[in-house]
Amino acid sequence: MKNIGYFIKILVVTTALASCGKKKKMPVVIEQSLLDTIFCSTFEGIIPCPDCPGIETAIRIYKDSTISRTVYYQDKNSLPETKVGTWKLKDSIFEASFDREKLFYRLKNYNQILRVGSDLKEVKGEFANDYILNKRKAFKPNSIEGLYTVGDTLNLYNKLAIKHLKKEKYQLTFEHFNVFDSLQNCTTTLNANIDKSNQLNALLNKDKGTLRVLFTKKEAHVYFENIAVDSVQFQCNDSLRHIPFNGSYLKQNSTF
Repeated sequence: MKNIGYFIKILVVTTALASCGKKKKMPVVIEQSLLDTIFCSTFEGIIPCPDCPGIETAIRIYKDSTISRTVYYQDKNSLPETKVGTWKLKDSIFEASFDREKLFYRLKNYNQILRVGSDLKEVKGEFANDYILNKRKAFKPNSIEGLYTVGDTLNLYNKLAIKHLKKEKYQLTFEHFNVFDSLQNCTTTLNANIDKSNQLNALLNKDKGTLRVLFTKKEAHVYFENIAVDSVQFQCNDSLRHIPFNGSYLKQNSTF
């Protein structure tokens, strides 16, 4: 695409009105090629947070005037939350409405969207880059591989190892450790498929109970769907034990 750095064409209308001599406001025309790129991409970044390290944010704008926004408050021990709203485009600003909340996003170029305030002005200064949402890179199967842990590694903790097998297939290995009682240690392996949202899904029973794993920047979040957590049982040292493997696992530096 040509002139990517200058995607917005400004049409300056200098014709004076005969009656009062005023000039018309300059309209902004956005190239259709840019809009097509925006509509098929996800933009993400980490917005400043007053009481946490940051708010991981991902937005996706659709042609049908809807917009989805996924946020994850780091270190809050809760799952990412997705809301769907609607948008209106005025000049280079998408005005997004989520229930009673309004947010504003300015188109910067083919690869970036800016989160701006209600005054529609860009944030300047030291924190300016924190309000930039960049186009998400193409997903790579091995990007979620590795070791993840949750709990107190000096007492009780769980470990999750994720290994890509082929195509949409992954292997999940859960291990439960009790440092003071090794007889309670447990290992179980599940097969999982990855979906279009890059979330792993492992079927647990014939009633469609599912273990799901979704990912944020540094964590894997494990939760159960259509099955009660306290009813989930895994084979463990030749006996059945109730092991709550749900929770947020921190990715470790070590790999396979």
